[in-house]
Amino acid sequence: MDIANGVTQGLRIMNLINTDGLIGSHRTLVFTATYNELDNIQSLLDEIWDEIPDADILVVDDNSPDGTGTLLNQIAAVKENLKVLHRPQKLGLGTAHHLAMIFAIKHGYDVLVTMDADHSHDPADMTNLIGKLSEADFVVGSRYMPGGGCDYGGYRKFLSVSANRAARLLLGIRLHEFTTSYRAFRVSALAKVNFVKMHNHGYSFFMESVYRLNQAGLKLAEIPIYFHYRNAGSSKIPRLEIIRGMAKLFHLWSSNTFHKRMPAASPMIEDVCANCLSSFISERYQRQLEAIQDLNHSNTFRCSSMAHTSKPCVAKCLQCGLMQVPKSDHPKDLEGLYADVVDKDYLNNLHAKKKTFARAYKRIEPFLPHKGNLLEVGSYCGLFLTEAKRHGWKITGIEPSRWAADYTRSNFGHIVINDTLEAVAPTLREPYDVVVSWDVLEHVRDPAEWLRIINGKLRNGGTLAISTLDMASWFPRLMGRRWPWIMEMHLFYFDSVVLQQMLHEAGFEVLLVEPYCHYASLRYVYQKLCAAIPRPFGSVLLVGSKLIPEWVVPITLGDIKLYVCKKARPPLSQYKPVLL
Repeated sequence: MDIANGVTQGLRIMNLINTDGLIGSHRTLVFTATYNELDNIQSLLDEIWDEIPDADILVVDDNSPDGTGTLLNQIAAVKENLKVLHRPQKLGLGTAHHLAMIFAIKHGYDVLVTMDADHSHDPADMTNLIGKLSEADFVVGSRYMPGGGCDYGGYRKFLSVSANRAARLLLGIRLHEFTTSYRAFRVSALAKVNFVKMHNHGYSFFMESVYRLNQAGLKLAEIPIYFHYRNAGSSKIPRLEIIRGMAKLFHLWSSNTFHKRMPAASPMIEDVCANCLSSFISERYQRQLEAIQDLNHSNTFRCSSMAHTSKPCVAKCLQCGLMQVPKSDHPKDLEGLYADVVDKDYLNNLHAKKKTFARAYKRIEPFLPHKGNLLEVGSYCGLFLTEAKRHGWKITGIEPSRWAADYTRSNFGHIVINDTLEAVAPTLREPYDVVVSWDVLEHVRDPAEWLRIINGKLRNGGTLAISTLDMASWFPRLMGRRWPWIMEMHLFYFDSVVLQQMLHEAGFEVLLVEPYCHYASLRYVYQKLCAAIPRPFGSVLLVGSKLIPEWVVPITLGDIKLYVCKKARPPLSQYKPVLL
């Protein structure tokens, strides 16, 4: 028996040594993602190290409530080649695998192996996967090639086999397996892949990633494996993911059939996330600038800006989920640009703006304490301050635009501090009962710090009400990069889950989340739509804007959300990605 084991281990070592120079001096990273895998993870780690003792293992845990993350921390404390990344909530299996690819590239690994955490993949197959890299850039463990197999039966096997056969036929890739996560990569080859195109971060990520690897010219191969039922716990594949997978397959087929041009590789973003300080950021939308626009001109940053066809680079943090413009792309003199804003077009729509703020006050009124001190951050032309004063509040505004602050003082006589919140925070004396801020959070350099400052200026139990972008709602998802609110002046693009986590970290209890309603004239809406259409078509359509009536209508598409919160406690210590 000992002789047989020795021969087997020797063959495994020979397979590794023959991998075109990768093994022997190479560095291998084995990756898995966990959510409630407490009963599986310890034994899986042991089996991986039995196969490749020198391998580093990366585990991304999505805040498992069963204590998986705690156990991983305990193991990492005594095993230096275990790396653990904790995410604040479930952010999708695909984003975890994408994170692992970036981790492998940034940390100089030669080989990346990915697998499930539930023992459905046998670690004994890893050496064969890596060995096959001697003749390929990517190797997938296949259930459906000759020699492979799985524990599936009945409807589930029929569905899995049909999906993989359909992918093979429609995508024209000569593999039998597209949907399993048991894979090996040459890390150097991943630099050729355009990950910007991969927007599906659920289970469909695996099928699409094969397509993108092939599209980038990588050599693909497969080896037979046997896929086992999970050792413990329950399957986490949502039924909706089956529908998404079908839709994604036909989208890829269409792209493969009608758009043959090979996309350029994704650039590696070296910035860190403004929220969690993670370095695992991936470009989602590429920069697309209008050559005729002066991006350093303050008109681009006014409230009624029509610069909708000029798009910044938008990246997603794979650690906390926040969508953002990388810090290196932020305007150097952001504060100066806002200080110079003059927005006379805003004054042409005052009637609609007044209706917007009257409705906003009505929506937050049930959550307000007794009358007291109210601070508005980003008070612009003073319309909400006027509405709040009408209801008996003692009001103060903070507004960076000199023009807007002067307009508010001269027309309404309100107290307005002409600066940014960050600059004046040390001089604000009294704690406020209420802080409001409408459509501001997406503009600031550091929204997490901005929320922490607000917390410090509110009395205990005080109310915070804000409106901001929600990129996870149906309209942005439908429009993609053509969503009108992807603009140079917007630095952050939130979704409800991520922002509520940020509010929690900043010490707030969220009381209400709902779509925020703007009122606007039909003519103004038409002008906005024309501005979002690429030239020259948008310019031609704009000529007819004077024919559109100026009737004021409510606009609620769900892509701007209202959040009402209560200060529950001081902010938590600044959130940072945990890597052990």
